[in-house]
Amino acid sequence: MTSPLIEGLRNWADGFSADRAAVELLITHESWLVRPDFLDRCVTEMPVEELFDPARPIAIIDWDETFRAVVDGLPASSSMVAILRIAVSLGRGEPVDLRDALVGLDATNTAAVATAVVTAAQADTRVHVTLAPRDLPGWLRQG
Repeated sequence: MTSPLIEGLRNWADGFSADRAAVELLITHESWLVRPDFLDRCVTEMPVEELFDPARPIAIIDWDETFRAVVDGLPASSSMVAILRIAVSLGRGEPVDLRDALVGLDATNTAAVATAVVTAAQADTRVHVTLAPRDLPGWLRQG
């Protein structure tokens, strides 16, 4: 997913590992950054005339407003809410209960969260996270 919005968010977060981790988590998840209700409430794309370099777009996530959106119960699936809560934790420093937030995430989202944590720790050039889907225990399988 590439767009002026994505480029702007990456430009804004460049140099700040926690913001970059949170932004990349939202980009990887692919759901929040296409929702008009989220974008209108939490993201500001800077007008070209206000940019230092008009060729370098900037889009800013208001982490305080994003936190309020989570608290207000912005409608979303449980995995979407979990991803947003973790992104807010990285971007704003808001504590998140990982035991609660990680339950129910699939392998793709779990790997995205793990990659975000590694990125926040400034170790992303040395670590890449890939998780294979796990097999269910026999007693949970149908048939």
